[in-house]
Amino acid sequence: MDTQPETHLMNHRAAQTLFLGLLALIAVFAALRVGQGLFAPVVAALVLGVVCAPPTDAIERIGLPRTVSALLVLGGFAVFASTLFVLIEPTVTRAIRNAPSIWREVTDMLEAFRATLAGVEELQQTVEGALGGAQDGASGGPQDSPVQVPGLMDALALAPSFAAQLLIFAGTFYFFLVGRRDIYERTDRGPTWISSGMLFRAERRVSRYFLTITLINATFGVLIGGVMTLIGLPQPMLWGMAAFLINFVLYLGPAVLAVALAAAGILTFDGPMSFVPALAYLALNMTEGQFVTPSLVGRNMHVNPLLVFVSLVVWLWLWGPVGGVVAIPVLVWSLYVLGHLDRDARDGAGPAGGRRAAPGAGT
Repeated sequence: MDTQPETHLMNHRAAQTLFLGLLALIAVFAALRVGQGLFAPVVAALVLGVVCAPPTDAIERIGLPRTVSALLVLGGFAVFASTLFVLIEPTVTRAIRNAPSIWREVTDMLEAFRATLAGVEELQQTVEGALGGAQDGASGGPQDSPVQVPGLMDALALAPSFAAQLLIFAGTFYFFLVGRRDIYERTDRGPTWISSGMLFRAERRVSRYFLTITLINATFGVLIGGVMTLIGLPQPMLWGMAAFLINFVLYLGPAVLAVALAAAGILTFDGPMSFVPALAYLALNMTEGQFVTPSLVGRNMHVNPLLVFVSLVVWLWLWGPVGGVVAIPVLVWSLYVLGHLDRDARDGAGPAGGRRAAPGAGT
């Protein structure tokens, strides 16, 4: 008789705690969305710091101070990013300069496709409504083009914000590598269940995963570039670089690149050959995602695909491309800290047992 009110009270408190937790979660996401200029470079730097922690420790073990090791790793990343920018900048600049003419070609192609379906009234009306604005822009000449090419003043206006975010990123990355051991060891004296051993273990495994995925994506990018060269698609190096970079964004990244290759194939070739670039990319991407990545990443990296997809969508909504890159490393790190991945590996099962390795390259 007396236990019934107590049970009712406990259920009420549990519901109240859940409600407050949901409100706190909403507040956190709202703060992350509003403070993107601050939080995005900080989180990206922390993710990269976790990935680069083992190489920093390896450099430190040869006798160099921790500050010098962190500085060398930061310099190496800066050289890599600068080299990447130098390689793709001419192609990207050329694509931006030719964007109006490319858009006109695409709209002409869609108009021709619409004309072939003129006998189907409902489909014709749908396509006319979708292409109405594009047709007006194409008939109005270059000055009415719907594609707006960024000008010099736009770049100058964005320069201070970009420089500030770059400084935040570099500073967070460097000081995290320098002081991460002290930060981890302080958790042993904190009130939470998180220990320094858990953080170091999560760090090593996430770093090993991310470095493996980077090598897989780099090899995949080289392969795509070679295949596009054999097919005869213009600028194969750009497509290989795009395949390397966009493969870090699961599901959505490969889908976007497949659509881009389909459009490029239609603009470049005639007949069935138009679809060969996209089909070749999809075939290679499926082979890599179903066989190569799971065998190299390992069976202990299985994550529920729904959890991966939701995490990716949420982070993309928050921060765009930056969120898409950090989504999976943050998810894997969190699951390791919480112990779910280790528990699944020890049990030999789990909700995602027998499926492909969650993180990494495309599907």
